[in-house]
Amino acid sequence: MRSGNLNTNYTIKATGKGEVSVKPDQSFVLLGSVVENMKVQTAQTENAIISNKIIEALKGIGIKQDEIETNSYTIDRIVDYQDSQQIFKGYRVSHMFKVIVKDLANVGKVIDVAVENGANEVRNLTFEVSNPEPYYGEALQKATLNAKMNAENIAKSLGLSINNIPIWLAEEGIQVVRPMSSLTMTAAAFSGPTTPIQEGQIKITASVQAMFNYVSY
Repeated sequence: MRSGNLNTNYTIKATGKGEVSVKPDQSFVLLGSVVENMKVQTAQTENAIISNKIIEALKGIGIKQDEIETNSYTIDRIVDYQDSQQIFKGYRVSHMFKVIVKDLANVGKVIDVAVENGANEVRNLTFEVSNPEPYYGEALQKATLNAKMNAENIAKSLGLSINNIPIWLAEEGIQVVRPMSSLTMTAAAFSGPTTPIQEGQIKITASVQAMFNYVSY
């Protein structure tokens, strides 16, 4: 090897990671009505009445129509088993909505208003960033700099020096860890003051692999 002579055969490969913590600015919550009745048509009708009441109540506190969408609608037979015999208990109709809440200060209020108007199931409260792209870019920049630092440390330990510009760079992936509350609550759980919600922070982690030429000192 000759000092100062770059050669693509003389390379160091390093992995880099970068993390960015972001305060969320919107949330999604799944909530809705579950109704049981011996007659499926009756269960459907009762559920429809409650579901429409929930929608109107949410719109009444500022949630827009396009921020409320059906997440699932299911009809199930309810059966029990006694002495190895299947006993029919009726039908269960469930209508779950995905509600987007853009003002995080109102998350607890949205849950309470929905419950007050017939929602008897609330689950999977998730926090999001409405425009995550700039944070993805920031995490990738940190990961790239971290890969360079790791390559420099490897080279230094071997008495070498690297070219600052990588000859090859590849993104390994981006991982987003979102604060989530897995909820299954009934109306009784919401009696009293407004439900307190703590949103936490979203962690965005990027990882890259980079290859650098090296030379001796």
